[in-house]
This record gives sequence, structure tokens and C-alpha cells, in this order.
Amino acid sequence: MNNGARAAPPVDLRELAAKCVGEAVRESSFIAGVVLFGSVARGEWSERSDVDLLVLWEGLDASKAPRTVYEAVSRRFPAGVPLTVLEAEYWSFVGARKLTPLLVNVACDGVVLYDRYGKLSDFLLRIKRGLEREGVVRKRRGRFYYWVLPKPGAKLVLEP
Repeated sequence: MNNGARAAPPVDLRELAAKCVGEAVRESSFIAGVVLFGSVARGEWSERSDVDLLVLWEGLDASKAPRTVYEAVSRRFPAGVPLTVLEAEYWSFVGARKLTPLLVNVACDGVVLYDRYGKLSDFLLRIKRGLEREGVVRKRRGRFYYWVLPKPGAKLVLEP
């Protein structure tokens, strides 16, 4: 979910994200992990940037998780800070075997802000190494990134 707010970002969005996520984690027992990704995680943010968070949860009804997670996290951020919150069930995420564009981008940019079980950093590193091994290359054009697969349409699967 995106709150659509636009304003000049605070000087250090990484620091702000870590602080706000810490507050959300203390007050929301269902949050099992949080990864900051995108331009803020890369240190490339500008006044047009938003804070991209992947919030991993457990113990929620999947149909209610998007709203519950977004509300728990977004209310910690000051008004005017553009925020995008994506969510997934923790164990499904760290057990993924199929690569998705989101998973690839989170693995390459991600900064783990919180991990209840200590699995996220190793999981994301395994994805990065697998991409390198398979010859998947990330390219940059201006302020945008794209991926080049070893063969067009190639399917990549994570090894256990």
C-alpha cells in the first residue's frame, strides 16, 4: 500500500525508517521481519523517493494482513513521508523457491531492519549468490534498474 504523500524527505530516511520500524515492532507482536529496499536502502533517495518496506508477519488472517500490517507501520511515520508497505507471511517468504521480481529486488537492495528468527540476511544472501552464479546481471539506466537474464525468458529456481 502507498500512502501517496509527497514532501521533501527528511535528511536521513534510513535512520527514520529504522526508528519507525522499531516502534512498530515493539507494539505489534505479529511483525516477524522488516526489510527496507529501494532507493532509500541503496542510499540514492531524493525528494521524489518513497520509503519501501517489506513487512513479514505471522499469526494473522491472510485476508486481513495487508491492512493490519500497513496500519501498524504507517502510523509510526510522520505525515508527509511517502511510504510503500508490502507484506508477506514470514515463513512463506524465507521458504520461497521461485524467484519473483520483488524477491530479486529485495535481495539486491534489502537492508534487514528487524528479524525475529535470524533467517532473512542468510536467505537474501543466498538469493544474491544464486543470481550471480546463474549470470543474472542488474543494469542501471539513469535512475532506473533492470535485469538481464542469461537467456531471454529463462526461469530461475532457488536451490534449497
